[in-house]
Amino acid sequence: MAAQYDIAYRRLFSHPRLVADLLKGFVSQVPVDELDLTSLTPVRAKFVGSAWRVFEADQVWQLRHRPTGLPIYVQLEFQSRIDTQMPLRTVNYSVQLSMDVMRRSTGHQRGLPGILPVVVYNGQQRWTAPRTLRELRSGLPDWLERFGPSGEYVLLDIHATPLVELPLDNTVSYVIRLEQAGQPQAMAGILEELRGWLSEPVDEPLRRAFYEWLVYVSLPRGTRRKGRWGRIRNFDEGLAMLAERLKQWRQESFEEGRREGLQKGLKQGMEQGMKQGMKQGVKQGMKQGLERGRAEGLLEGERQVLLRLLQRRFGRLSRAVRQRIQQADSAQLLQWAERLLTAQSLPEVFDGDASARS
Repeated sequence: MAAQYDIAYRRLFSHPRLVADLLKGFVSQVPVDELDLTSLTPVRAKFVGSAWRVFEADQVWQLRHRPTGLPIYVQLEFQSRIDTQMPLRTVNYSVQLSMDVMRRSTGHQRGLPGILPVVVYNGQQRWTAPRTLRELRSGLPDWLERFGPSGEYVLLDIHATPLVELPLDNTVSYVIRLEQAGQPQAMAGILEELRGWLSEPVDEPLRRAFYEWLVYVSLPRGTRRKGRWGRIRNFDEGLAMLAERLKQWRQESFEEGRREGLQKGLKQGMEQGMKQGMKQGVKQGMKQGLERGRAEGLLEGERQVLLRLLQRRFGRLSRAVRQRIQQADSAQLLQWAERLLTAQSLPEVFDGDASARS
């Protein structure tokens, strides 16, 4: 299963737009304005080392460094499991890439190339692996650090990235939202939004890549990943089949909520008294079980819509504003949305609350 996840991510990030959005929105350690993102070009990620040993990274992209004109290589690794030896792997791939570049270079370009290692991790558990080789070493004196490589890499932990901090109009943001959505109804809404955003004919390969990635990565574990799912020709056809599958998911969710409700009702009924407790507990449990998922999905959708409208009206929002919206209930969100229609500034939307100032 891990291999399928990694392959699906490789296919999705085989599009330069995904790589450019990754660098623009999620690699804060790098001054992106110094990178010519229009020059992104994939290069081979398989290297033959000494004794004909083959080394293969997941993906390698080349782009131009604006101030110097020199090439920079972005080395992408896709992980669905935590790898405690990632710094060592990063160094190994970087060395092989450097040797390969130097063998093919001529003249003044024979120096070591600039390499940016990026790890994209989509596992459910938080990433706990070491981020540098220093963390892997144990008991060695500090003075030895000057003689060894660092193995440091940039990490994007998809399930640990707060939704309220995602940049707008960014393809990688859609990847993160779909991974974190969980509920089929929420996923369908995000896909419809993505479908409208990638509406130009030139976007068709990217829409197809998103659909293939969705089938192999974001659909629930029990959903079939082969057969008719693999024969979909375009994104619209894939959405139609997803809608068909959603009907089954809703029925399954109803049955699951019904069972949970009955169990909870029975438990409460036994505690409160057989007759009265059974009646009230079953009713309350069924209602909570059926409405919980729908209410959470609707509330998250309201928050995302308000965030998008505020940012389009007033520009980039502060962390305090995003957190305030994330903590608000539906009634409060509606009140702010109504104020947005006439407000001339962001503080007016929040009725002068100092925490809402950007």
